[in-house]
Amino acid sequence: MQTIQQQIGVMQKSIKRQRFAIIALAGIIVAGGFIAAVRPVGDATFDTITCKTWNVVDADGKTRVAAATLANGTAGVQWFDKDGKARISAVTYTGGYAGVSWFDKNEKMRIKAGTSVDGNALVGWFDKDGKARIAATTYADGQASVQWRDKNEKLRIAAGTLANGYSSVVWFDKDGKARISAVTYTDGYAGVAWFDKDEKARISAATLADGTVILPTKDENPPKKP
Repeated sequence: MQTIQQQIGVMQKSIKRQRFAIIALAGIIVAGGFIAAVRPVGDATFDTITCKTWNVVDADGKTRVAAATLANGTAGVQWFDKDGKARISAVTYTGGYAGVSWFDKNEKMRIKAGTSVDGNALVGWFDKDGKARIAATTYADGQASVQWRDKNEKLRIAAGTLANGYSSVVWFDKDGKARISAVTYTDGYAGVAWFDKDEKARISAATLADGTVILPTKDENPPKKP
């Protein structure tokens, strides 16, 4: 469960950083678009162009692609639709994080992918209200996890693999409490446990590495891995 919470924290922090950078870059892009609009339009050929910002405009003079760097070292590129709304944003930060975000026609973030300086990589999917619904992460230490959230952003399903080869899936109720857990171990043991609303184990079943089958019980102390 600790890795799941860490993943949530990474996702939330990266979203905040991305939003701040987008706001700052948008200001530079608007200014650049104005400058581009008042300059003569024509064809030109260059061997090298060095600049802090650049804009690509369409036939109507609307900015469709823009790139900029900020004083703090952040650099980004944004793509806009015909209505001037940001649809894709790619940003790199001085701290080592790099991310790409996709937005819907209302400029709500719907997909976000990024890599962190510690070697983790993540992808997040958001609904039309901007709420996180699915997150997938791979960790530098070999772990990997996927989690699904309901419309209230409550964790409902979490699946993952550990570096040591263990794998598990956990189902949560609407209150965020674990109700079903399935685990497999590298030595052949596999088990499933069901919990009540207070997260107490009530039923469990397992198979051992030697082929022994442990049938479901109503004991509050389910079979533990030998």
